[in-house]
Amino acid sequence: MSTTPHLVTSRRRFLRQSACAGIGAGSVSMLSTLMGLRQLNAAAGDDSASQDYKALVCVFLYGGNDSANMLIPTADAPYADYAAGRGPLTLPQDSILQLNAENDDGRQLGLHPSMTGLANLSRGGNAALIANVGTLVAPTTLEQYQNRTSEIPPNLFSHNDQQVLWQTLADTESNAFQPTGWGGRMADLLHAAHNDDSLSMLISLGGTNFFQVADTLQPVRLPGGGLPAYKLGQGSKDADIARYAAFRKILDRDYANMMENAFSDVSNHAIEDIDTVNGAIAETSSYDDTIPDNGLGRQLRIVAKLIEAREALGMRRQVFFCATGGYDTHGEQLAQHAGLLGDLDSAVTGFQAALQSLGAEDQVTTFTASDFGRTFDSNGRGSDHGWGGHHFVLGGAVRGNRIYGTYPDLKLTAGNPLDTGRGRWIPTTSVDQYSATLAKWFGVSDVNMRSIFPNIGNFDTADLGFMA
Repeated sequence: MSTTPHLVTSRRRFLRQSACAGIGAGSVSMLSTLMGLRQLNAAAGDDSASQDYKALVCVFLYGGNDSANMLIPTADAPYADYAAGRGPLTLPQDSILQLNAENDDGRQLGLHPSMTGLANLSRGGNAALIANVGTLVAPTTLEQYQNRTSEIPPNLFSHNDQQVLWQTLADTESNAFQPTGWGGRMADLLHAAHNDDSLSMLISLGGTNFFQVADTLQPVRLPGGGLPAYKLGQGSKDADIARYAAFRKILDRDYANMMENAFSDVSNHAIEDIDTVNGAIAETSSYDDTIPDNGLGRQLRIVAKLIEAREALGMRRQVFFCATGGYDTHGEQLAQHAGLLGDLDSAVTGFQAALQSLGAEDQVTTFTASDFGRTFDSNGRGSDHGWGGHHFVLGGAVRGNRIYGTYPDLKLTAGNPLDTGRGRWIPTTSVDQYSATLAKWFGVSDVNMRSIFPNIGNFDTADLGFMA
């Protein structure tokens, strides 16, 4: 049974989280004077924002991706170990998409047959795979795990807890969940130095999340299916404008009750943010022909629009959160997983093509995250909750055509040093290391790294080397 972490709720956090939940309603599309000035500056050739622009796009795979069927050995002997362990989940050897990627142990690895786009991006040097990543407080051996002589992440194998831990990372001293996400902490650190104050660096197309919870910034949550529009009832344009004006007048009042003031503050922020976003992306491309019309694809279309509008928005750094679900594949996994990975592949491949059309492929890095990997053995039809799993990163700044980290020995034997049972692999790369490598590229200095990734000093390196 999974548990939800008990986080202390302050007024500030209430406002942040309420804002993230409330912004999805949208607002009337109105250009502010500031937005108009920005667009005039952009038209005049002021491209300072584009010269130093970087964005991170987190794609969270809710449910726990069975990445043992995403990154697979292709040579005969390792494939035989794979087939022996996976049983009914085994993919045909000749269906695996062979990679020519370099990796430290020389093993030949390939991708799930549904991931042709990612395979091509990897071969072209624009994607990398990171093996056996998971939540860790410090490097952990099987003996330490069994005897609890090392700090073990809290509530392993629980969906809710591991989702939060991936997005926030454990506090070093208490080994408890942190109240802010690593994306939020990074944005708090960098926002003032890189962006104007009209819009938050943090934008979610994938709903409320812990990754973007910050101390000072409020995440902007947008619907992933299209442009938001705030409406107060139905009627003529004049009637809508009158209702809108009356509503804003109510919100602008000063209330004695703290909850009333909080509601008005949150609502005003929501409306202003949506006004800004709608004004900026009104004339951007549709990307309908580039990015597919699936759940994740629709989110990434809006991300592409916002990146196209980066100059009008005055943004030099942005952190996006997108999400897709269905990865809790306890049953009927072979067919279900093929569809999930196919949709994921087409969405991120189309998104990368859109970035290339914008000339922004070197400035945007997309990466995956998930609750956990899954058991290497099968329950008969699917797989169950695991620990370490494989992930991918793509973008023009990625040192691609390579597999980073340590791919596990797939033998399900008593002597396997990473197997905690049923192929729940102890991670050999921590989420802290994976995330810190992305953060360094994004502009976080070595001096500030510990403030965002509190456990990073427990590991040999904070930079895995997959970003240029």
